[in-house]
Amino acid sequence: MHIVKNTIDRPLKNHDFLLITGDGKPLPRDLETFMDLGIDHDVMCIGRSIQIYPGLVDHYADVDADAGKWVAENLIENNPDKGYPIRHTLGDVAWFDVCWEIEDCLIPSEDILWHGSTALFCVLIGIAMEYKQIVLAGCPMDSKGHWYFPDETYGPKWTFESYQSWFEFAATEDAKKVCSLSGYTKQLLGGFNG
Repeated sequence: MHIVKNTIDRPLKNHDFLLITGDGKPLPRDLETFMDLGIDHDVMCIGRSIQIYPGLVDHYADVDADAGKWVAENLIENNPDKGYPIRHTLGDVAWFDVCWEIEDCLIPSEDILWHGSTALFCVLIGIAMEYKQIVLAGCPMDSKGHWYFPDETYGPKWTFESYQSWFEFAATEDAKKVCSLSGYTKQLLGGFNG
């Protein structure tokens, strides 16, 4: 991954640890587990997870830039207690602060069907930003629902390509920097022991 646009005049990285928060059902439990460790970290939120993270947010990511236009444009106004998160996406999009491209990809980013979820995108840009350790919270890659709908028992329908993308990532050297607190990503990448 490489940056094609950066409108931010502050560092992208403040700590060696990056916590990535998704909207999976186990997010509240995962956050409690991680926060109890007291590790200095940056956080990159996906979707509504920005609402539950207990503090200022460093980064916000949405791989579907067009569908995320309203959220990105209103992120700070709708989450005033979260500071000024840097907004990341794939492709050169005006309403995001930092735009990324896939290295050596011949397909225009607007034609790429992103596989693996926004969490995998966050992992890849976290690696590109040279974080030493990346921890996933609320990114189980299961279909058990979302944390913000407590009674929901069935959530996203992930495709075979999504799982395959994570499987292929797990076979890389960079995967050693990444672990997860729950679900399929924990089984694939290993859990976090602090």
